[in-house]
Amino acid sequence: MDEALAAAAAPLGGSWVPPPVKRKTKKHKKAGKKRRRDDVDGSCIAARALASGFVRESALLLPDDAAFAANLVRQAPEEAWRRSDAKTDAKAHGKKTNAARHSYAVGDGGVDAPDADVEALLEAVLESVAPREWLRARRLVPRLQLGRYGRGDHIVKHDDAAVVDIDGVPHERRIALVYYLTGEPTWDASLGGLFVDHGSGGRRFAPVHNTLVAFRVPRLHEVTKVTGDRSRYSIFGWLYAPRSSR
Repeated sequence: MDEALAAAAAPLGGSWVPPPVKRKTKKHKKAGKKRRRDDVDGSCIAARALASGFVRESALLLPDDAAFAANLVRQAPEEAWRRSDAKTDAKAHGKKTNAARHSYAVGDGGVDAPDADVEALLEAVLESVAPREWLRARRLVPRLQLGRYGRGDHIVKHDDAAVVDIDGVPHERRIALVYYLTGEPTWDASLGGLFVDHGSGGRRFAPVHNTLVAFRVPRLHEVTKVTGDRSRYSIFGWLYAPRSSR
């Protein structure tokens, strides 16, 4: 992941319109309210990532919603994506860019402006990771965007540490997020594109659809080269904190 990408992250907002789902019962609504209260108290995914250093969460969204999201991302027009690699980023951003060798595409789902459905999807993913109240209490600023890896795309070992200006204030990455939208069929490890967590001795994780990885920055990791012709889609980004805040 490269720090220059944060500045181009799609803004959050909109209203997510998932496919029709079964009506929630009073029991489900009560359980949902309790989970939201618990999240604000510090048991949300982001809080667990801060506490333990690394979290892998399966079934982040409801199955129908995740399938809808995967199709939405795959249908983003080619003009909405831009290539990112160490050479082009260094040319565009100079010394501010991360020197880690990488190659992939980033996008916001739109051409001249972010697609409204994509904006809403980013908001839904963020809300599943950390409630707004939790973020505000810790002065964390989210920046999320779409990612696409094709044949040969990868990122070498790096730790994600970076400082960027947000509204003129230096912010550093506090938590990294990667949510996989690889769809069906299930992604096979033989296709490459594996997340390698060097913070735990080199554990390898295939990009399982509807699964999220969150970790405290800095943490050494890499993404292996995609060796097949199938594209690997995701939503990725960071939660930033003012540099002086700890």
